[in-house]
Amino acid sequence: MMKKRGFALFLALIFALALLSMTASAASPKLLAEFFPTGKPETPRAPYMVLESDTDNLYGDALIIWYNTPHDILELQKAYGLWETETDFDDGAFRERFGVEAFEIWIQTDCRIDGGAWQYTKAWDSPDWSTWDQETMPSYLAFCADSSLNTDIAKAFDNFTLSWLIYIEDGNTGFLDPGLTSATGEYGEPVYHFDTANHTFSFRCRMMLKYAVDSGGEWKALCSDWSPETSIGRSGTQKPLSAPTAIEAPAIDSFAFRVDVDEGSEEQFTSADYYLNIPDSVYDGLLYCEAQEGMFEPYRIEAQLRVNGGEWGRADTGNETWIFSAERSVAPDTGTMTEKDQVELRVRLVCEELGLASPWSNIIGNKPDFVAHNWAKPELEEAAALGLIPGCLQGADLTQPITRAEFAAVSVKLYEALSGTQAEPVAANPFTDTSDPEVLKAFDLGVTNGTAADKFDPDALINREQAAAMLTRVYKKLNLEGWTLASDGEYKEAFKALFTMPALFADDGEISSWAKDSVYFMAANGIVNGVGDNCFAPKLVSSGEETLNFATREQALLMSVRTVKNLG
Repeated sequence: MMKKRGFALFLALIFALALLSMTASAASPKLLAEFFPTGKPETPRAPYMVLESDTDNLYGDALIIWYNTPHDILELQKAYGLWETETDFDDGAFRERFGVEAFEIWIQTDCRIDGGAWQYTKAWDSPDWSTWDQETMPSYLAFCADSSLNTDIAKAFDNFTLSWLIYIEDGNTGFLDPGLTSATGEYGEPVYHFDTANHTFSFRCRMMLKYAVDSGGEWKALCSDWSPETSIGRSGTQKPLSAPTAIEAPAIDSFAFRVDVDEGSEEQFTSADYYLNIPDSVYDGLLYCEAQEGMFEPYRIEAQLRVNGGEWGRADTGNETWIFSAERSVAPDTGTMTEKDQVELRVRLVCEELGLASPWSNIIGNKPDFVAHNWAKPELEEAAALGLIPGCLQGADLTQPITRAEFAAVSVKLYEALSGTQAEPVAANPFTDTSDPEVLKAFDLGVTNGTAADKFDPDALINREQAAAMLTRVYKKLNLEGWTLASDGEYKEAFKALFTMPALFADDGEISSWAKDSVYFMAANGIVNGVGDNCFAPKLVSSGEETLNFATREQALLMSVRTVKNLG
């Protein structure tokens, strides 16, 4: 029998429950603005149902209902996990990060039989539903009022078993009664079975966000729209899940290697922490394995370490079968190491049951060996330590010109480093030539726009003035309230008041009018320099013949580092 992880139709995904003494602003809290900009959680997909019949009449049937956790909830879970890791549950940091005293995420599930009425009533919208008295409420509502919390918050999907929630009162099973048949169990007790030959069982689910702005204040609730319904039985519409044919590679966001020595025994312990991002497509494959095929934790994480450029060796990663985005640890299995060693990590996902393995993730290390000019490497190491190097530039030749898509990713990393928040892709992709999530994040922030209404031209190279303008827009986004790229002209004077104009470059006349304020803002703050002879070279230089002077990847990253150091 497959694993049963939930025993309530309302299993909670609790992320924080902190009571603080500080007062809150009446403005919309960060929690809503950042993770739920539409004013409510995303709509989950239709649940998936598996009926396990007990033919021996010992315990009755188990109707297992699987639901997915929408993307915005996963992003909130990730942000909470990072906050927890970085602050060690500091209460003040929690309010600063999320703008509320406490929040919880719950799943609500509704049922109907044979196309009849749903069990939902407006009372379900109340943030106080979890305080209802289950002993006195009608049986048909008992399944929606379980107040126990599921503290395993990191899963992208979970399940509950309906058979555990049949409340028997004088032989009446409440709303399920018309669709059940009964028999006598081994010990004389009634045992119930779902009559799928003659009845149709339909389910839908939704997410509820509960939050408290003030300490001791009232809870508020926001509910997503109901998911599409799914049904099994006589007129069931549910289709079997499709088996995955490939596993998408995970991505590593951060890596910290350390060596500890026990003072008593002088025994050395080496370990590392890393943050692993799991693609959404992986969860679809996991759902097939667990729900459709009854496999128990079929995927595992395979980690490898490489020391000082040697061969890749096996490493033990914590909770290798727990597949979700989270902070993790890895224990090297490569002998004695010191903190002076260069240690690199890569991981992949493996499913022996299906004979599948993902490609290896990006490679990340404690001391990156950059393909870059020697003069740039010290600041590039700072960029790596600050988390400013996007995945698309990990291991790349940084001496090469930078593309529009790559610079968009650099800009997004800068925004996230300065704001402490994760950027989100624009909801509707306007471009037909790219679906790069980093480009869509930069577009949503107003850092960049397209080269046409439906074109971004991701592989085009950018020049120095364009680079200065894009990074300056990150600063504007964070420091000029209400600023957008479309309204940039309205903020011209307000922006110029933020810095003292430096001496003009000798080639000032070659700098585009729309880029001049950005170029001189960057120059005034020590973020960009000239190229010699007091020239900025925004687009063209002359060296026997005119050649394009593009910004390089290393120049873009150095500008990003200096922005954090000088303006952060």
